[in-house]
Amino acid sequence: MLLDFLSQHSDLIISLTIFGLSFAAIIFDIFDKSVVAMAGAVLLMLFGVIDFEQAVSSVDFEIIALLAAMMIIVEIAQESGFFTMLNFRLAKYSKGNPFLIFLFFTLITALGSAFLDNVTTILIVVPITVALVKGLGYNPFIFVIAEIMFSNIGGALTLIGDPPNVLVGTAVGFSFNQFIVVMAIPIFISMILGLLIFYMLRWKELKPIHHHLPKLFLSNVLLNKLEYRHQKTRLNKKFIAKVLVILGLTVLGFLLQSMLHLPIAVIAITGAFTLMLVVHRRIHVEHVFSTIEWSTLGFFAGLFVIVGALEHTGILEIFAQTVVNSTDNFNVLILLILWGSGLLSTLVNNIPFVAVMIPILFTVTEHYTGDPHADVLWWALIMGSALGGNGTMIGASANVIGVDLARKGGVKITFLSYLRYSLPITLMVLSVCSIYLLIWVNYF
Repeated sequence: MLLDFLSQHSDLIISLTIFGLSFAAIIFDIFDKSVVAMAGAVLLMLFGVIDFEQAVSSVDFEIIALLAAMMIIVEIAQESGFFTMLNFRLAKYSKGNPFLIFLFFTLITALGSAFLDNVTTILIVVPITVALVKGLGYNPFIFVIAEIMFSNIGGALTLIGDPPNVLVGTAVGFSFNQFIVVMAIPIFISMILGLLIFYMLRWKELKPIHHHLPKLFLSNVLLNKLEYRHQKTRLNKKFIAKVLVILGLTVLGFLLQSMLHLPIAVIAITGAFTLMLVVHRRIHVEHVFSTIEWSTLGFFAGLFVIVGALEHTGILEIFAQTVVNSTDNFNVLILLILWGSGLLSTLVNNIPFVAVMIPILFTVTEHYTGDPHADVLWWALIMGSALGGNGTMIGASANVIGVDLARKGGVKITFLSYLRYSLPITLMVLSVCSIYLLIWVNYF
């Protein structure tokens, strides 16, 4: 019996084993996560779980292209001196106060992620944060983690803020304004509670310094040093202006994506190569391409293949069917969808899972035709998949990018050090959403 089961479900067992071993290797930092992900993808092909064509089709090249294009734009912006100028302005405005810097960057990240893609926001914000915070003599570790968390929380607010939102919103027909109306309350409550958790956990590093004379003196010294560097740096205003114009047009393109009928990656690539053409005399093309985080892109490609194998062998569908078929109680079903999608999104990329869940939920909602609260099941899926991605370092694209950008700036964030903050905040956010959805169904 056991041998028959193993032979009939060999692909499923191999997929789960490779996923489990890869996940463990990433958690305990045994090998570089890019090598682990790509090795897992290769093993799946060697064992015949998926073939080469299926592996290639599993890779979301739109995300890969978007990341590469935004890395090019950010690198050129950095070479222009724009970040140096911005760091100085922000440092001067905040007077080196970590409380104001933390509050400003987390809220800007959340707001930017709501109206841009959260990955794009992280690509822009994290390098600025690392440079500024290190320049003021602070450790950027907690700043970067907070920005990653708030990029996912803020991204859940709108139709365009997170890929699962786009998938479900377009499939069901939810409007941009409908997203904001439904998501505003749980998102804003989660943001406030998230800030409180960060301040409680790292209050010694984030509290205002105006009553701490030694820190105030050191901060003024570092501010004077930044001002001196700023005055000594020769900034080309035309170069910066060109960068800002192209960056602004690219962001505008993201906002008008539905009207332009273009993939977001095409808009990003257009912006990147337009910028390279406009400023080609002031940059070295080979250097710009060499700064692309190819290891990060390789990690995403490998991870897409591993998750694609889980989808191909039916594991994701089994999980989804188990969740929706496990109860007839509507309240319990809402919580199962919310927490099931949330917890799974901490382990695998949420895009393929949401793609599998959409046709299943269409079937489930047919049993609730005429029920004014049937749409709540869709909102449970949206909240769980978008916000559950905060749970681990590999739960969402923005997490991986933020950690790699921090590493590039000399800030090491391990899987377990990230989990220390991500786990309580993710559980808190999902709890807020649970209460919100249950109140909505039972009292309105």
